[in-house]
Amino acid sequence: MRITVAQLEAFFWTAQLGSAQRAAEHLNLAQPTLSLRLKDLRDALGSDVFERTGRGLRLTPEGRLLLPRVSAIMTELRAIGGQDESRTVAGRVRVGLAEGFAVTCLSPLLAGLQEDHPALQPDWVVSTSTTLESALLRDALDVAVLLNPIGDEQLHLQPLGAQPTSWVVPKSWGQTGPLTPRDLWSQPVFSNPPPSAMHRQISGWFATAGLFPSRLSTCTSVAVIAELVAGGVGAGLLPIPMAQRFLALGQVGLVASDPPVENGRLFICYRTGVNDPKVAAVARSIAQVMRRIDYVDL
Repeated sequence: MRITVAQLEAFFWTAQLGSAQRAAEHLNLAQPTLSLRLKDLRDALGSDVFERTGRGLRLTPEGRLLLPRVSAIMTELRAIGGQDESRTVAGRVRVGLAEGFAVTCLSPLLAGLQEDHPALQPDWVVSTSTTLESALLRDALDVAVLLNPIGDEQLHLQPLGAQPTSWVVPKSWGQTGPLTPRDLWSQPVFSNPPPSAMHRQISGWFATAGLFPSRLSTCTSVAVIAELVAGGVGAGLLPIPMAQRFLALGQVGLVASDPPVENGRLFICYRTGVNDPKVAAVARSIAQVMRRIDYVDL
C-alpha cells in the first residue's frame, strides 16, 4: 500500500493538535475520514504512529521519528502552494523561559506570537535555565530560552545575545562601587541553587579572588530574589532590565564591580534534529521580538 499526501496531512495535523477530532475540524473533514487515513498510514508503515491517552492521542516512538520528515514535506507543500505560514502553524507548543528573562520579556513575546501566529497555543513554563534544559532533554518542553546553558549534543543552541547583568544591592547600603569580592563576601547574598546559571556566575565572580560568599542563601525564584534585595535584605546578581523597576522606586542601586560581572548569554534551545514548524515559528518570533525591544547586547 502506498503512502499518500492526504495520509501524511492527517498524521501531521493530528500530531500538532493532539486530537483526531481537532485535526478533522482543521482540515474540514469528517472525523471517520481522517481516522481512516490514519489507519491506512499505519497499515502502509506497518506500525502504530499514535497511542491513546486519557486526553487524546500522543505519538509513539515510531511516530516521533516520522514527524520531522513529515513536517519537512508539509513545509515544502506550503511553499509550493504559496500559503501564509502564519495561518497554517497551529496547535499547542511548550515554551520554557528563564525566569529573569521572562519577567521582562514574556509580555512582548506573547503579543508577538499572537500577532505572527494566531493559531499557536503556547504553554509557558518559567523556571531556572538548568531545570528547563533538563526538561528539553526529557521531551517535556519543545523550545526554551536559556541563560548560560550547560549544553548537550542532543540540544541545538541558537544565540540570542548577552543579557545585561549587574550586582544589585539595597539602597540603604550606600554602596557606590566598584564592588569587589572581598567587599561582598561577608554580606548576605541571594542566588538560585546550584547548578543554576546564576549560582555559577556568582561562584565564578567570587572565585577570582579565591573566595566564596560566607552568607549565601539560595532561592528558586529570581523574582523573589529581586524583591528581597529591594526589601533591604541582601544583594543579588540580576538582569539589569529586571532591576529597573526597583531602581526607579529608589529601593536598590546598580553597582559597578571589579572584576566586572560577565553578562549572561541567552540562547533559543530545542532538541537537535527537530523539524517542527511550531518550534521554528516560536524561535523566529522570539528573535524578532528581542530585536524590536532591544533587550540583548549583540
